[in-house]
Amino acid sequence: MTLDAVFYNFLFVKKLQGCSAKTIDCYCQVIRPLVDYAGSDLLLADFNRDIYNGYIDMLVSRHYSRSTLASYVRQIKVFLRWIEDEYSVNLSTSKLKVPKASRKVVHIYTDDEIRLIFDTVDAESEWLRLRNCSMIALMLDSGLRQNEVCMLRSVDISWQRCTVKVLGKGSKERVVPFGSLSRKFMQRYRALCPFSGDYFFLSRRGALVTNDSVKHFISKLSRKLPFAFSSHRLRHNFATNYCLDQYDKYGQVDLYRLMVLMGHEDIETTRIYLHHANQLIAAANAISHLDKIFREK
Repeated sequence: MTLDAVFYNFLFVKKLQGCSAKTIDCYCQVIRPLVDYAGSDLLLADFNRDIYNGYIDMLVSRHYSRSTLASYVRQIKVFLRWIEDEYSVNLSTSKLKVPKASRKVVHIYTDDEIRLIFDTVDAESEWLRLRNCSMIALMLDSGLRQNEVCMLRSVDISWQRCTVKVLGKGSKERVVPFGSLSRKFMQRYRALCPFSGDYFFLSRRGALVTNDSVKHFISKLSRKLPFAFSSHRLRHNFATNYCLDQYDKYGQVDLYRLMVLMGHEDIETTRIYLHHANQLIAAANAISHLDKIFREK
């Protein structure tokens, strides 16, 4: 069997497993060039560690960021492991190490900055402004991904429990709560929206709101704000603030609950937010030793 045929079998299996179109597209962008590099007519029996290491070395020479390179290698490793399991061949995948991505400290918005975000939201009509405020609120208050907000269905909102059922990565459902401010924005939006449909958030023409349109208004809003702003930063803020609020109220953080709310499969992914929150807690409670030495008498 050729490597090209193996690759298409891989994509087929991933589609059957429920991977999103975005995930499939990512596999195509990263693994297709690997197949072309090795030679699409190359027999699987001739595919080995030297070949994929050569491709990865080529990626390194392109000076991608550490995060991008780590993402590429991680996807390649998924492909290689699948080949090993599916065709019972040894590609020494266990020896392929994913580069450690640089860990950047994400800015946590202050109370005044959060107020400024909502005060800056603008649109051509009031119902669209309320729609945009609702989307931002769900990403900041409930940790929803941008695509999860777009695909939110009206029937999946429980106004009584203040929860929404969302369809996350890998077509996995989860239930997350939202607060009273989010509910107010959402209900006011629903009352003024001139359209109705299966999906909760609609475009100005009544169609399903797309990721591109959300990216557009988020980008437009970010240019008006004096600090970095994006959909993913809102999700980061949710997770870090969850840890801070839990610690402030209970003196500890239930990391497993946060993992469930975020829709993570690996708790190590969630642990990053706890580490960041601990940094903030440590900084807020630090005692200056120099101040103790040189304090005014």
